Amino acid sequence: MAGLRERQKSERSNRILDVARERFNQHGYGDVSLESIAEDAGVSVVTVYNYYGSKAGLLLALVKESDFLLIRQLRTLIADAPPDMREGVAQFGKIMRRHVVKYLTRPTWRQILAASVIEGSSSFGRDYLKLDEVLIRTMEEMVTVYKARGTLISRVESGSLADTLFALQNMRFFEFVADDNLTEEEVDEKFRADLEAFFESRLTLRSV
Repeated sequence: MAGLRERQKSERSNRILDVARERFNQHGYGDVSLESIAEDAGVSVVTVYNYYGSKAGLLLALVKESDFLLIRQLRTLIADAPPDMREGVAQFGKIMRRHVVKYLTRPTWRQILAASVIEGSSSFGRDYLKLDEVLIRTMEEMVTVYKARGTLISRVESGSLADTLFALQNMRFFEFVADDNLTEEEVDEKFRADLEAFFESRLTLRSV
């Protein structure tokens, strides 16, 4: 019986997330109510509150689900990383940008990023930073691969480099999310130029 209840709870939770994602993408975060999400998901609004606490909590749950799917793609890249680290990191950023706008629209991501700044000291802001930390550590996995190959000088501290590369990627991600007219190709070109400048100035790579 306990197994059935857990399965039913999981199904309700997934249904709520699917509806929330669709409604946020179609109508915008600000114009969607928890009541409308509950109605479309076939549950009570109390159930939505019990599962997610608030509309912001529901939004954060969508980011968690998005990141879970994203990390699977990134680890596939890391398992067969390109010979050149600049190319590997460029592909890392490209996968991130392509995935997030397929999962949620740019306007929805603008709401998420705004909430992460405005509510930085709240549970939303702290939880969002924890999700980013998981992505940074995934970048660190890639850095470690290149160190193991000998294409990155050994004195480089993997965690610090991963933090820096992720911050560089995030700068272009924010730019991409902010401007609906900016294409993936344009941002990719800018990020690749960033990586060239960074690695040339730091002299961290060995010749391959």
